[in-house]
Formats: sequence, structure tokens, C-alpha cells
Amino acid sequence: MSRPAVWSLYALLVAIWSSTWVAIKVGLGDTPPLLGAGVRFALAGVGLLLLARVSGRSLRTDPVLASVLGVLPFAFTYGLIYWSEQYVPSGLAAVLFGVLPIYVALIASVALRDEPLRARLFAGVALAVAGLVVAFSESVALGSDRYALVAAFACVAAPLGAAIGTVSTKRRAAGLDAMVLNGWAACGGGVLLLVASAASESWRDASWTASAVGSIAYLAVVGTALAFVTLTRLLRELPAVTMSFLSLLLPFGALAFGAVVEGEPLTLAELAGAALVAAGIAVAQWPRSATVLRRREPAASQARG
Repeated sequence: MSRPAVWSLYALLVAIWSSTWVAIKVGLGDTPPLLGAGVRFALAGVGLLLLARVSGRSLRTDPVLASVLGVLPFAFTYGLIYWSEQYVPSGLAAVLFGVLPIYVALIASVALRDEPLRARLFAGVALAVAGLVVAFSESVALGSDRYALVAAFACVAAPLGAAIGTVSTKRRAAGLDAMVLNGWAACGGGVLLLVASAASESWRDASWTASAVGSIAYLAVVGTALAFVTLTRLLRELPAVTMSFLSLLLPFGALAFGAVVEGEPLTLAELAGAALVAAGIAVAQWPRSATVLRRREPAASQARG
């Protein structure tokens, strides 16, 4: 895949997942969280598998990887996010989810031979998370609900499932059909969420309004089917840690949506925070080869002298 195509798909993911935070919040107004998440992923998974069958693809995939993705990124991560957004502002949820690159870096350093742990990455992520806090300083209050603190901790725990899923996909998904893999994973995650919902939520409380159905449909088709297939394809081209930086960009994508669609003004704090995030990603992603080259050049000059 060409570099322009890779970065175009990366930008597409930023745009899609920037919009899903708001779509989740809309759906939570009418449906219990685990029920909404379960229906979303079940629909997305069945849709992907039907599309794969109609297009003549084999439905065989790696059952271990599909199970890991179904349990962790789909059921665990999104189950926590959906539940948490009942009690904390979406801005705070997005800021806390920004720890994802740290989890990915730690796991990748053990599981992926070509992604060693670097101190510069942690410095960059810390700078970027500071940028998120600056940008969303007005919306990071926990609120007064008694579950707010627990929900905040859940937002910090949720990226762990996504991190394991990202590294597992990077390690095992080469050569697999991304549509089929994510179809089975989404189905599995959806079923787990629906079982958890049946045990803990009252489905009679669900109100299938136009906004609820529209939210779930958008999240299933665009936020899940299209987005996760794209993610799997990109993990063949980019390091796992690079893909994890999506979590630092999504809040600013949401701000851009607000500015364009709703006419919401961008504040100085938001612009300053965006600059810090960009600087943090630049520090974290600074090519190691460039540093090595700079160290070698003086030594070579002394040798020539």
C-alpha cells in the first residue's frame, strides 16, 4: 500500500472514531449501555460475515485471534466505555483513554520484536496527555455522581483491552481476511455484551427512538465494520504504537466536528492543547535512526581528524 493511501486511511479512522464518542452518548439517552453496545457489535459482525459470504470469501479465520478480539477490544473495552459515559463527561473519557499508547508500548516491547521500549516514547506520550488535559480543562471534572470516580478508573482500564487487541492483530493477522476476522470478533463481542446486559440490565427500559436506532446503525456500519477492517489493514503497514496514537488525536477530531457542524468556537486552551499533543507525538515518534546518525557523525569526524 502506498504511503499516501496509508495516511489517508489513518486520517479516515481519526474522522470516524472522533464522531463515535458523541454517537455513543446519543444512544445512551434511550438504551441501556451494554444492550446498545451488544446490538451494535452483533449487527456489525453479522453484516461483515454476510458481505464476505456474498462476495465469495471463505469464512475461515484464526479462531484464537478472533476470540481475543471479541473478548478484549469489543466486549471488555467498549463495555467499560459505554458504562463509563453514563457517569463522566465524554471529554474526560477521551482524555483518560489517551493512556492507550503507554499500554501498547509496554505490551509491544514484549510481544513484538521490532518495537522496543523507548524512554522517548513515554516522554512524548506524557507531553501529549498533558496537551489533552490543557485542551479539555473545562470538561474533565468528575461530576457529582457517586459512580463518577469508578467510571474514571474504568476509562483508564478500558484501553488495556484495546492495547492487547492491537498488538495481537499486529502479530497474528498477517494474511488473514480483515473483513472475516472482524466479523467473527464483532459477533463474539456482541454476544458477550448481550449476555452481560441480560443479566444486569432491564431491556424494557430501552426506547427504540429514531435517534437510538440511528446511533446504533451508524456505530455498527461506520464506527465498527468500516473502522475495524481499516484498522486491521493499517496494522500491516504501521507499527502498533503508531496506530495507538489515534487515541490522542480523537478528542481533537471531535472538536473539529463541533466547530464545523455546530459552529462551536475553538478556544485558546484547545489550540494550545492541540499543539502540545502534536509536539508529544513528534517526540514519541522521532526516528531512532536520526538520533543514531547524529551520534555517529561527530565520531566519524573525529576519526577523520
